[in-house]
Amino acid sequence: MKNSLIYILPLVILMACGGKSKEEVVSFESEKQKLSYALGADFAMPIVNAGEQASSILDFEAVAKGFELALNDADYASCEEVVIDAFGTTFSTPDSTKKIPGSECFGKMNGSRMYQMLKELNRIDKFDMKYLAYGYHDALMKRDTILDKGERASLLTAFQTEIQTEQANKTKELEKPFFEKAKALSNSKVIDGGIVIETIQEGKGASPNMTDEVTAHYILTNAVGDTLESSFDRGQPLSISLQSVIPGWTMSFPQLKKGGKYRLYIPADLAYGASKGALCFYVELVDFKSVK
Repeated sequence: MKNSLIYILPLVILMACGGKSKEEVVSFESEKQKLSYALGADFAMPIVNAGEQASSILDFEAVAKGFELALNDADYASCEEVVIDAFGTTFSTPDSTKKIPGSECFGKMNGSRMYQMLKELNRIDKFDMKYLAYGYHDALMKRDTILDKGERASLLTAFQTEIQTEQANKTKELEKPFFEKAKALSNSKVIDGGIVIETIQEGKGASPNMTDEVTAHYILTNAVGDTLESSFDRGQPLSISLQSVIPGWTMSFPQLKKGGKYRLYIPADLAYGASKGALCFYVELVDFKSVK
């Protein structure tokens, strides 16, 4: 293992006492530190990309300080009230006398969100909190050149791929029992692509063609039963061409009848991909018409 310092960059960190500062040398001795720095810098980019609009309202040193302080399990929900009091609900009414505490609390909200995201992904041990803070700080100060942009992108892409692969594998584990249960339901049938259609109430009307526009109410749930979306919540059914929807709908709807109620169990590759996995749509086919 190499013990030599790979990269070096001066980092000015504000000290807690007396407003003094000291120069600290930031170095990378592991891939863990590099990835942490890269993710921290990336997390700051929405603020950086806001340009003068953000820099004229926020104190970036205070934001960075808050971010570092909140990389833990503590509850920083009270900071939302402080931020609103300092800047308004849409950051349109900033109070310069409250800029520092407001900025620090804004940073704490971001730091806490970052920590909780890594915790949910079970990746806390993969990251060095100190280097997450370094990257975030350097990006805000526009001196995050310690890592080449290409290497940063490569590190973040590899991390994202790792997460997506893990989630896809978990999704596949859920799919088998999901479809076995669906196939065992009464009034269910399997069509092309492994789609399972459960008839809850058969419609008395005709069936649409694959090129028709359909009007339908639906409730979308995932393989564990969580509701992801519902037309009922919007108060009106969806009207859309069957050529503009996921393949699972295009293939399923010609099997349905107007006025009927159904559940469509659709494999991931005929829905939104492995990231969302297999899905179930409760559907009420209200109407359909030919599209000229």
